[in-house]
Amino acid sequence: MPKLSTSRKAKIAARTVRNIVTGKPITVSYEVTYSCNANCEHCDLGGYIRGEPKSPPEAFARWITELRPVVAQISGGEPLIRKDLVDIIRAMRARDPLPVFVLTTNVTILNEKRYHMYREAGVDQWSFSLDYPDERHNEYRHLHKNFEHIRDLCRKLSKYDNDDIVLACVVQRDNMHDLPRMAELASEWGVAVNFSTYNALRTGKDYYMVSSEEDLATLTNIVDRLVEMQKDGYPILTSEWTMRQMIHFFRTGRQPDCQAGKRFMIVGPTAQLTPCGMVRDTFDSPKELVNAFSANNRCEQCFTAIRANSEKSLYRLMVDALQVVRH
Repeated sequence: MPKLSTSRKAKIAARTVRNIVTGKPITVSYEVTYSCNANCEHCDLGGYIRGEPKSPPEAFARWITELRPVVAQISGGEPLIRKDLVDIIRAMRARDPLPVFVLTTNVTILNEKRYHMYREAGVDQWSFSLDYPDERHNEYRHLHKNFEHIRDLCRKLSKYDNDDIVLACVVQRDNMHDLPRMAELASEWGVAVNFSTYNALRTGKDYYMVSSEEDLATLTNIVDRLVEMQKDGYPILTSEWTMRQMIHFFRTGRQPDCQAGKRFMIVGPTAQLTPCGMVRDTFDSPKELVNAFSANNRCEQCFTAIRANSEKSLYRLMVDALQVVRH
């Protein structure tokens, strides 16, 4: 968890309560580009998009003022591709100093200098995508020596003691055995790790799902081990409740009562609103998004990190937040 002042933490908690009561989103993901320098096996994006519309920084910043999220996630595609990313972050931060700004990246073009530049602009936390605890990650992402670069950069940046780097691992059938090792690597590198759940909505690749009874039993044992590691001080940010829900999602294939457009939403590259990363219909206002999409949304086929972290009850949000603080 990033180091925040006591005053800011209190204000963040107050906004969380207020947004739940008033129906404003907990998390807004700003997907500033769909272009990417990777071609990940679990994603339908990948590659550069010629002539992609690029909205100016103020177009993204105005949504901070209107939506007032608790967490502002800056993502893509690969957000670092945008040469004006610093200006986007600064413009957003100037509008609202309170939200936790999380920058999600595959780390390929991140270096120590850029890390400090983006931190100065307003980034509170980094989410480094990492799928395997070894060179398999490079093949999966189609990125040359990406695992090695992440490893070396984590070791360098953790020396600044900012507690602001989290390895983001999507749990699927072929990497579930590696999850304890991912937690060990996070500890060795001086960073944290967060686990989220794979779904096949983007690509149709069902073979990455954990579905057989044998695999579900194995995943349950692995989660038991992760919970024990968490109690022993390993920097696992995912709460036990969320990890148990991941098993439930894989077992049933569904997570009901999706709150896309309400508890969370996305601002796309054109600075229009979209419900989630699986549905890219565009809307010009939160009201239009809710009326045209959320009111009729019956999708149950994902349990992504943004859902897991935004759809919790107020009680669960507070309990899990306290757990993160303790660890």
